Amino acid sequence: MPVVSMSYLLEAGVHFGHQTKRWNPKMKEYIFTARDDIYIIDLQKTVKKLEEAYDALKEIVANGGKVIFVGTKKQAQEATEEEAKRSDSYFVAKRWLGGTLTNFRTIRRRINRLDQIEKMEKDGTFDKLPKKEVVKIRKEYDKLNSYFCGLREMKKLPQAMIIVDPKKELNAINEAHKLNIPVFGIVDTNCDPDLVDYVIPGNDDAIRSVKIVLGVLNNAICEATNKPMEDYVTEEDKAKEKVKAKEDNKEVKKAPVKKDTKEKVSEDKKEEPKKEEVKEEKKAVKKETASKEVKKEAKELEDLSKKTVAELKAMAKEAKLEGYSKLKKDELIKALTK
Repeated sequence: MPVVSMSYLLEAGVHFGHQTKRWNPKMKEYIFTARDDIYIIDLQKTVKKLEEAYDALKEIVANGGKVIFVGTKKQAQEATEEEAKRSDSYFVAKRWLGGTLTNFRTIRRRINRLDQIEKMEKDGTFDKLPKKEVVKIRKEYDKLNSYFCGLREMKKLPQAMIIVDPKKELNAINEAHKLNIPVFGIVDTNCDPDLVDYVIPGNDDAIRSVKIVLGVLNNAICEATNKPMEDYVTEEDKAKEKVKAKEDNKEVKKAPVKKDTKEKVSEDKKEEPKKEEVKEEKKAVKKETASKEVKKEAKELEDLSKKTVAELKAMAKEAKLEGYSKLKKDELIKALTK
């Protein structure tokens, strides 16, 4: 069973890369084409890489490993926190503090300070302190909680890290590498794929794109820990998978019991071409469908790229997008296609 349907990735805009002038040549193998100076990511490779990452992550968690989600850029903060909480994983969504992993003992002391302040509030210590001192302690608590709320249950180092945008989370990646912690990352066309161990090529600037990729990876954790999973596979793909499974079962059951060797050979020769024809037809349909979907999205992208910045800002205003007035043309296009 596939872990995600390509149509869902297409709807979320996972295939939109950066401008052609802002690219990393190492991402060339994951690029399908370029449309109006914007790279289009090959979603077939995205699905393949997601499946590889899914299996690896599930194995780590099944062996008792814990995972930390890191997404501090604005577009990723909400999805990072939501997905981490869904699977009871650790997360950093505000800011990565240096030494979070490599100097964990010191970080643990700061987390313990949160527990200490909460205890002071419960046992009435605040009532005995001057109001000015209480205000100061509350501010300290709010600051610490914003940084460490996702790490309070982390008693030991995680065994895997999931990040959004390697360029943004470089410090976290470096710490993970020093401790031999495998890194799973959403990598856009402007990033270096060599920075992470498991590359998931995709749009790391769109909220919906980040949400669906993190959701699929999080399903691997949920599956390994018997927690509820989100469904990212269409009914059509499920039906195709069932048909394929039935065909495989029929082929296994067709194994002859009492037949001459000559009859076996002749049957195999008759069946082999049929299997190859079915596979070729499936490949052709799959390629044609993917091609049509990418062309459709490219046409929509082309229509937006023909508009002026003023027109795009007007559309963003109608769509009630926040901060649109400061966005550039390519950023406006990405925001409108989310």
